[in-house]
Parts: sequence; C-alpha cells; structure tokens
Amino acid sequence: MNVLKKYTWLVGTLMRAGDKGLTLEQIADRWNATDELHEEGAFARRSFHRHRSEILDLFGIEVECYMDGGQYRYRLADDGGREYFRQWMMDSIAVHHVVADSREAAQYIMVEATDSRMLPALLEALKEQRTLKFTYAPYWSEAPYDYSGVQPYALKMFERRWYLIARRDGDYRIFALDRMSKVEQQAETYKRDPKFDLKEMFEGAYGIIVDDTPTESIRLKVDAYQANYLRSLPLHSSQHELKRTEEYSIFSLRVRPTYDFKQKLLSLGSTVVVLQPESLRADMRGEIQEMVKKYRDNDE
Repeated sequence: MNVLKKYTWLVGTLMRAGDKGLTLEQIADRWNATDELHEEGAFARRSFHRHRSEILDLFGIEVECYMDGGQYRYRLADDGGREYFRQWMMDSIAVHHVVADSREAAQYIMVEATDSRMLPALLEALKEQRTLKFTYAPYWSEAPYDYSGVQPYALKMFERRWYLIARRDGDYRIFALDRMSKVEQQAETYKRDPKFDLKEMFEGAYGIIVDDTPTESIRLKVDAYQANYLRSLPLHSSQHELKRTEEYSIFSLRVRPTYDFKQKLLSLGSTVVVLQPESLRADMRGEIQEMVKKYRDNDE
C-alpha cells in the first residue's frame, strides 16, 4: 500500500466516526481488521502519530486529540476553512468509501477522471524533500525535455488537472502532471525555502497561470439564471455580489485577468458581460469579434 492510501484510510475512518472520534485502541482494531492493510503489519502508535503530522502538513487536515470521559480520543478538527486540496481529499474519500462498501451504489456514481497516478510518488518526494528527475512534454515544443534536480514544493489542482510547483536553478516552475513521465526520486535532498508561501504565489490568480499580470478590480454583469451558478460555485475566492435584480446580478472580483480567466469568461457566452476594467472589456470584445469573423468565413 502506498502512503497516500494510508492517509486516505485514516482520514476516511475518522471522518466516518464523526465528532466523537475514536480512541487509539479503536483505530488500531479497525486497522488490524482491514485486509488491504495487512501487508503493512500491525498498527503502530508511532506510525499513527507520524501520519497525523504528515496529513496536516500535506493536506491541512488536523487529526486532533481531546479528552472525553477520561479517555484520549482522536477526530478530524473542524476549522471551518477547508482549502481546495483538503476539500478534494475529503470528497474523494467519501466517494471511495461509498463505492467500496456497496457495488450496487457504485453503478450510480459517475465522476470526472483525473490522472493522479504520480501523486503518491510526488507526495513522498515532498515529504522527504528529495529532488526529482523526469521527462516533460510541453505543448509549445514537439520534443520533450529531460529535467533533474527538480525540488518539489507543492501540488495544485485546477480544472481536473494536477500541477507540480517546483524549484529549479533558483526559479519556481509549474509542471502539469499529465505531461510528466519517467518520474524518479533522486538521492539528493534539499531544504525548502522557509519564505515560500503557496497562497502568496497564487494571490489573485484565477487558475494555474502566475505571471506579471497585475491584480485588478473586475465587475461582471451576469444574467439571473447564470448568477445562480456563480453564487453556488464562485469564480474566485474574492467574488462578491454587489447588486441583484430579477434580470441580472453584478459581481466584483479581484483577480489577474490572465489567459485562463479570459477563457473562462468566454465559456460563459452571452450570460456574462465585463463592465470594468475597460482594458478587459476591450480584450473580450476583440476575442468575440475574431470568433464572429471565423464563423462568417467558409472554412470547409
């Protein structure tokens, strides 16, 4: 069993236990009674506490200890502020256990696939702070590139794709996992820069693009039907609804108007209109005019 499955089992077990949680003895009994864990040997207290620490570091999920009736019990802390990676793991675990517990239920569950085969190896490298070597095939080149000495710093998911944030030759790079192959951990270790801040790196970013585009105050006019979707699934954490009528709503965001953000707006079609800034309105207008021109041309 890889380390990611161990984390998944532990978080899933405590999630099902609810607010009351489990004692260490109860966790050990469940571990020892799980067939897929037999190859790992009997439950070990030291390993359990190591996994607690690693789950907190990697996923932001705290397995807290509290006293109840003279017993130490363990449960998932409810911090009220789940990040995207934490929420993804919790959702994945919930689906995993439904499917595992009932084959009949599994036929009624359809999820969008993500290529996460490399996650265990990358998580291990993150934890051990070991450099990586791999082959990478960027879209802008016909020939792949071989990389070595890459320092893994973080993982980010965006639109069903996983990305590795890494450091190489002093610079931060972002690699899409679906374009990586022949991934190997190297013997060389590194020390993570204590000044690295993942939230700061993606401050104002819509998705995975991080460049020199400045963050701007953006206002969108959204028709009433589409506004329902943006309320339930905001475009960005900075989104606020400024006005709501029967016909439309106006939303504000503070985001970098990068290529991926513009593509998202275009995907919403005529249900969304950019009100400001004027520079973004002009960009959208130009893209729409180019689209109209291509549809008018006979490309057969």
